[in-house]
Amino acid sequence: MAKKGKKGKGGKKKSKRVKWDDDADIFQRKFLKTYYEQCEFDKSLPCVWLEKALKQGIEDRLYARKFIIEELEVGEKDAQIPPVRLKPVLRSIRNERFVHVHEICAWDLETEHSEIADLALLLEKGFYPVRRVELMDCDLQFFSVARLAKSFRVSNLVEINLDYNEFGDQGCAGFCNGLKGNRIMLSVSLCYCELTRESGVLLGQVLRTTAVREFYLDGNKLGCEGIVEMLRHAASHAEAEHYKRIEEERLKALMMTEGAMLASDKMIKSQITTDGASTDPGNETALSGAPDDSGKKKKKKKKGKKRKKKEVAPPVVGPYVNILHIADNTIDIYNDGRDNMLFQCIEVLKQIIKFSPNFVELDMDDNVIGNRAAKQLLHALDERKIATLPAIKVRTTAEIEQATYSAIVKYAAGMKKKKKKGKKKKKKK
Repeated sequence: MAKKGKKGKGGKKKSKRVKWDDDADIFQRKFLKTYYEQCEFDKSLPCVWLEKALKQGIEDRLYARKFIIEELEVGEKDAQIPPVRLKPVLRSIRNERFVHVHEICAWDLETEHSEIADLALLLEKGFYPVRRVELMDCDLQFFSVARLAKSFRVSNLVEINLDYNEFGDQGCAGFCNGLKGNRIMLSVSLCYCELTRESGVLLGQVLRTTAVREFYLDGNKLGCEGIVEMLRHAASHAEAEHYKRIEEERLKALMMTEGAMLASDKMIKSQITTDGASTDPGNETALSGAPDDSGKKKKKKKKGKKRKKKEVAPPVVGPYVNILHIADNTIDIYNDGRDNMLFQCIEVLKQIIKFSPNFVELDMDDNVIGNRAAKQLLHALDERKIATLPAIKVRTTAEIEQATYSAIVKYAAGMKKKKKKGKKKKKKK
């Protein structure tokens, strides 16, 4: 007899069937040819990363879903070599109707307004399933941000990252205006964009009126005032919802108690009397002496029926926040007249920590909040734990008492921190 192997009968290994994308090699080979032609026309150097991804996709017969377009390293540059540009990629996608890309990431490029307009036009075509866009350190001007944001209303985007573009409050105003009424976008990243208190007010409107749940705002100048303006509605809403849940649970417990009492009364009434008869008129089997159904065999469930997939509910619009990164945002105790404002800011954060079950991550690193404020945050974390709300990750500055810092660090396990980039490249002249 043949010995049985671990992976099947008779020692035969079960072969895994490789899934390919239909004609992925053909379409990507055609796209790469168009991309080279477009690069020559636009006087752009082809992106090395994108070339490798497409060639690998051709070899594996799988579509490259993520496009990363990045400039060459400084040491690899030559004055006579043209720069890597975004335009050839976008034009190639549109010319070939390449509907297989889900992410477009541009890093360290010098972009023109016309290129951002091309990207916006691409996103406005609903048949392109682009779900995520990154334009990091791409010299975006405020008017380019406003043009890109106009596409949000009709695009499929759920995540946008515009880190390291110093477009300031004016650019943030155009960005937030494009998000009005949006029910799809879930994550926004505007780190190191020169945002101030005015942007805090605008972002507060986004938080209240859209489905955005994740805000990455490190390296700005929102300050205590900006954070308070952004979060005060979310904080008060979280507290109101908390007490509403408590009241609902109390009423539910009361109804269950009343139901148990009614069931107990019914059981007493239906007990068999001393002469052997039942006082329950509906209990005919007890009177006739007929056997009950407990001895009958249960019907077997029919096999082969597939379980229905649970329908995913759309994101809820309202003042809810899940992730908040506000590291290095001048939230400190050293500015004149800011001490009172700091504790207003901490009070707002405490409300969200204590009462919001959806809030899972807070990064306040590189903000000198002092021992007193840090202890208040720790107290809120302890209250959240007592209330058995879901776990939360919190990071704060190390410039506080060791005991308080060590206690807060326990809550920061597993939190990823964005790396701060070095000096920005020179702007175009």
